[in-house]
Amino acid sequence: REDRQLNVTGYLFNLLDQMETSFFSEQDRMGGRSKVKNCPIGYPGLQCKHCGGKAGFGRYFPVSIQALTSANSDRNIYNHIVKCRRCPFEVREQLRQLMEEQGQAKNRRGTRKIFFQRIWERMHGPQET
Repeated sequence: REDRQLNVTGYLFNLLDQMETSFFSEQDRMGGRSKVKNCPIGYPGLQCKHCGGKAGFGRYFPVSIQALTSANSDRNIYNHIVKCRRCPFEVREQLRQLMEEQGQAKNRRGTRKIFFQRIWERMHGPQET
């Protein structure tokens, strides 16, 4: 919750609040959708906290912090959440509204990077610089 103090948009904060840490499994190698078939078993990632990434959807294993911070990651997560049948209707509607209101809003300079750095470190531990 200390991430809330970073002043990232409510949209970004609430979007990532729908995710939880997961770990790559042999089942994640299956299916044509997965682009990360070479991740080692146990590699940390994110999954939808509502459906647990069942059926391979809603599970993300970014291979770098740059991949995690890309706008494409936001879109992929958003697209899953608004379609997830296990995500409460109110949560989906709130995200849709925040997306419309704040989709183009800018996070305070540097806060997006710090926000994702913290998420990355929770998954992988601190990065060496």
